[in-house]
Amino acid sequence: MDVYKLRIEDTESKIINKDRFEDETLRRDPWYQPGSAGKLAQFAVCPACDNPIQLVGLYELPPNVKSPFGKHATKTIPGIAPFDGESRNDCPYFNPRQHQKTDRKSRFDGVPRKILKLLIEQFDRVVYILEKDTQVALSENALRGMLQRYKGERGYLYTGATLRNVPWIFAYMSDATRLFGQKVGGNAELVEAIASKVPGAEINANGRLESRKLPGSKGTYFDLKMSFIRHRIVKDNEASGLLESMGFVVSQPHKGGLEHIYKDVITFDPARFESLIRLAADHPYRRLDRVKLAREELGELLGLPQA
Repeated sequence: MDVYKLRIEDTESKIINKDRFEDETLRRDPWYQPGSAGKLAQFAVCPACDNPIQLVGLYELPPNVKSPFGKHATKTIPGIAPFDGESRNDCPYFNPRQHQKTDRKSRFDGVPRKILKLLIEQFDRVVYILEKDTQVALSENALRGMLQRYKGERGYLYTGATLRNVPWIFAYMSDATRLFGQKVGGNAELVEAIASKVPGAEINANGRLESRKLPGSKGTYFDLKMSFIRHRIVKDNEASGLLESMGFVVSQPHKGGLEHIYKDVITFDPARFESLIRLAADHPYRRLDRVKLAREELGELLGLPQA
């Protein structure tokens, strides 16, 4: 893996670099402490699963390795992080694989609880990222439905969910969301697809998807929904970075099946999410009404008092 963080509570991932690591730690323990065979080793925390990692090649690169990298530890590293075997085994940096959408972790404590807390506290930023990635602006009712389906799916327990992909796995685990009444005007390709393939639909002056109204009749019914499918993880080797993506699909019923009228691939950008998290809690662009919405739908899972 090519990223690290210094402490479990940190929300910023950093590319592994000797000078930066020295500047941050001043070569002090617990980041510098004896490793195997008593040799001095460097340790940090995996940003995805909160397990301890050892930084390999920070001062001397192994043969055929171009850059230092992080390697998951096999035990608790004092002062750094406790070892959590289940979390480590599901971590894409440790065991990159394609997860079945039905795969769930066995325990709620640890990373799943932290994922849920992060989703609630940063829900406005989660929505902001998804709206930027899809160019679809969602109503409160649509977001509430997504939260309810995520809760029903126990998305926070999905084995492919990490602390770095919270916005996208929320969408992935929200199943299908009806687009009627949502603002889709910002996505020019989707608007064009709707115009050519959904004769009962139209986009109003505000970019909102509506039924086409004909004189003397009610609006035409159509069933257009967006879904997020095919969560994919690509990692070449232990020292490399990670690429995650999912499909964004808009579909409608057609001849007894489903017709995809629009498809796109969304590449996850964890650094963008982390940069939003680090903004001040009272930042003027925050949407605390959305945080309140997430708390209403998911807060009971964390034992949070309801307003």
